[in-house]
Amino acid sequence: MVEAVSTIFGVVILASSLWFGSRAITAGMLSHSMSVSEADSPSTLVDGETVAIEGTVKVRSEPPLSNAFRIDEGASIGAYVWRLKESESYNYNLDAEEPGADMNLITYASGIESGTFTVDDGQREVRIDTGWLAQTHGSADITTVSSDWTVSTWLSKRSWKSQHIHLEDHWTVTPVADVDGLDTGADDESLDETYFEARAILDGEELAVCGEVTVEQGRPVLHGSDETPLVLSDHGFDDFRSSLRRQALKYGLASGGFAVIAALALGSGLGIG
Repeated sequence: MVEAVSTIFGVVILASSLWFGSRAITAGMLSHSMSVSEADSPSTLVDGETVAIEGTVKVRSEPPLSNAFRIDEGASIGAYVWRLKESESYNYNLDAEEPGADMNLITYASGIESGTFTVDDGQREVRIDTGWLAQTHGSADITTVSSDWTVSTWLSKRSWKSQHIHLEDHWTVTPVADVDGLDTGADDESLDETYFEARAILDGEELAVCGEVTVEQGRPVLHGSDETPLVLSDHGFDDFRSSLRRQALKYGLASGGFAVIAALALGSGLGIG
């Protein structure tokens, strides 16, 4: 019995080690990709190449539910990453100064919604296509999400916790009941305990973007692919790279620590050593 428990515990810890390791590797690869792309950014964009640009956002059309909440009065929203959540204490701090300040949260669903927007870096205007981000992270559809949630899992947080998205400047959290047009099918009592949170890309603000170029009807579009991930940051490339390096170190150390514990537990359970 003891051996079985030790073995199961070891397998669970090993899975955690592998997950932390994958996060560390992703952070390192994204940081390196941005550094190389920014250094080699050409004056003329060619189909298929990887580039990093930084400039002013220009919103052409807004994503779904943008009119239901406003982060900055009068500023159009080009895209936003969102989550629906419940506070375990049922007393969420709506006056927090930064996203995620209240850590006692259950995230039931998250996703990425995008309208049509471009980034003007002074040389050209490039449209940003976030479709790859939504697909890769299993983005839920904000217009069809329902209250048939089960538990908060890593999968339900994938969009919100994405290492490819570094948006911190424009953030809002609102009770679901106050977001017009968001119909989750939940009853009134449940709505009092759930919240809609979003981090947005706003018209006129600065945005750093790295991705792969596609020329469509003579106009450049920046998007992501499995070979060239799309990354977005409203704090510039330097700050984003620093954040990714910290993540690589943190997750790398966690992966190593969990690997040691897993090895000890599996060794004990399997009678090795």
